[in-house]
Amino acid sequence: MSIVKVTLLEKSNLPALCQHLRRHIAESGRDGDVVFSPRSADDVFDEAEATKRHRAAWARRIDEPYWTRTWGLLIDGVIRGHIDLHGGRVRSESHRVTLGMGIERVARQQGHGRTMLDIAIAWARDREMAWVDLGVFAKNAPARKLYLSAGFVEVATTPDRFRVDGERIDDITMTLALTG
Repeated sequence: MSIVKVTLLEKSNLPALCQHLRRHIAESGRDGDVVFSPRSADDVFDEAEATKRHRAAWARRIDEPYWTRTWGLLIDGVIRGHIDLHGGRVRSESHRVTLGMGIERVARQQGHGRTMLDIAIAWARDREMAWVDLGVFAKNAPARKLYLSAGFVEVATTPDRFRVDGERIDDITMTLALTG
C-alpha cells in the first residue's frame, strides 16, 4: 500500500519538484498522452531558472503581485504531481488566482487530481479569494472533465493559442466562482 500525501511545498522541496516537472513535461504528447504542456517534450528543462522562479514567487505575500503557492502530491515520498495557485500581475486582480496542475502518468486516474484541486480551492476560499481561473488545452479531455466536475465553467476558447511540435493547440479558459 502506497503512502499518499498532498503537502504545501517549501524551499527544501525544490530539487524534488524540479525532478517531477522534468518527468511530467517529458510525458506531454508522448506514448499516447495528449499534448498538455506549452513546451515541447524535447525542450531542455532549466532547473536553475525554475528554482529561481519558484523561490521568488513562494517568498511573496499573497497580497503582492506574482506570488505562487505550490502543493506536491507525494507518493511514497516522491513528488508525482503538483498544483499551483498564482497571484496576478497587479493588486487590483488580487481577488483572483490562476491554477495550474500536472500529474505524472503513473499517478493519474486514481483521484489524486480531485484531491489536489479540492485542497487548492479550499486554501483560496479560506483566504477570501473570489475566483479561480485556469487554462486547459481543448484536447485534454480528462483535465476538462475534472475541472467541470469541480464546478469550473468554460468562458472562452483561444484558437491556435500554442504551437507545440507542429501541433496547433486551442486553449480553453475556465473559471470557478468561490463567492456568491
